[in-house]
Amino acid sequence: MLKLNLLYRTQRVALYTLFGCLSIDAAYAEFLEESNTSIYLRNFYNERDYEDTKHDLGSWSQAASGRFESGYSDTALQVGLDFGFQYALRLNDRYDERLDTVFKYDKSKAQQARDYLKLGATLKLKYQNTELKVGELFPKTPVLFIDDSRQLVTTYAGVMLESQDIQNLKLSAGRFTHVNARDDDEYRKFTLGNSTDPNKRSDGLNFIGLDYKLTPNFTGSYWFGQLEDIYQQHYFNAVYTEKVNETKLKVDARYFNYKEDGDAYFGNIDVQSVGLQASAQHGPNTFLAGVQKHFGEDNIPLLNGYVPQGYLQTWSAIAFYKAKEFTWHALYSYDFKDHGVPGLKLTLRYLNGSDIYRAGFKDNKETEKNLIVNYTVPEGWLKGLGVEWRYIDADIKYGVGNLPGRDFVENRFITTYTFKF
Repeated sequence: MLKLNLLYRTQRVALYTLFGCLSIDAAYAEFLEESNTSIYLRNFYNERDYEDTKHDLGSWSQAASGRFESGYSDTALQVGLDFGFQYALRLNDRYDERLDTVFKYDKSKAQQARDYLKLGATLKLKYQNTELKVGELFPKTPVLFIDDSRQLVTTYAGVMLESQDIQNLKLSAGRFTHVNARDDDEYRKFTLGNSTDPNKRSDGLNFIGLDYKLTPNFTGSYWFGQLEDIYQQHYFNAVYTEKVNETKLKVDARYFNYKEDGDAYFGNIDVQSVGLQASAQHGPNTFLAGVQKHFGEDNIPLLNGYVPQGYLQTWSAIAFYKAKEFTWHALYSYDFKDHGVPGLKLTLRYLNGSDIYRAGFKDNKETEKNLIVNYTVPEGWLKGLGVEWRYIDADIKYGVGNLPGRDFVENRFITTYTFKF
């Protein structure tokens, strides 16, 4: 801790000296005074056991991520700068000859790296309630979403603008050009799935999003994304919330539409998806249930780097994104704070997918069961320490090619802690 504090003081002194030399210390005082620095530690163990044991996967690793987020200069056009790193070290050698999407993998050696490092920086420009970010980005949008389900987090390179200058409206727009996958330390152009064809790489993903609060209880969204020469995406969302006595109710409807764009590197794309779910929260209890149906001849298109479509209501370990698939799902969560154990939470989830379209295969279906236990220390000298156990049981009828389904059981154990300065 002493070393970290010393590093932080040294960092502040260096930045103050820099601004002093430029004779702009007054304008940039808040750049440092309003800054935040943190170190995030994550210990991650996962093991996936297939019915066919020769394909079992798993690893144990430790990660450290550092982030400096500046304040803004006291100027008409406010300026800020964020920078950070992500580092992961593998702690065991078991299954390290197999690709498991957690660590950087060298196909020529059929070996995972012992460790890997990600670096990034973001320039921030702000005027009133409009902010422009350039560089490393962490979007959570219907057109692009980060992935923090493994050890290190997916990041993207590009430019993103967000504006809330119009009352009740949030406007988002920008362009992403590269993805740095969760198991990689390089930024790469976008393509679909596991394609390695250099001629099927897109120059970028352009987007615009509108999120509007029509009433205190009703919100609507529209997002458009264009992955140049691959696909166009339209997304609509409507959410209604209401409180009845002590129960919070929510109804959420979502619609996706994908079609090919420009030179159509992957041919025609025809897929639409409709999802509807409702939830009720009463005291420590949360209930959720929903249905989702895909239309068209294709799967929901997924990007390289294991990029998730986090706005699909059924997104999970096996994703439920296949052509014409109908999925129903249910979730129950309980918070134990009313039983004298604040910070402890239990979640049960079940998903059932059927009617999956695949030529030559009948009664194609899949199911997934999740058990998730989270505990965060609420007070004391370990306050903020988080522990999670996630149990996943997946039953997939048909696998790749003519192979039978690769049913698996997976366990993930995650411990996290954040130092804030």
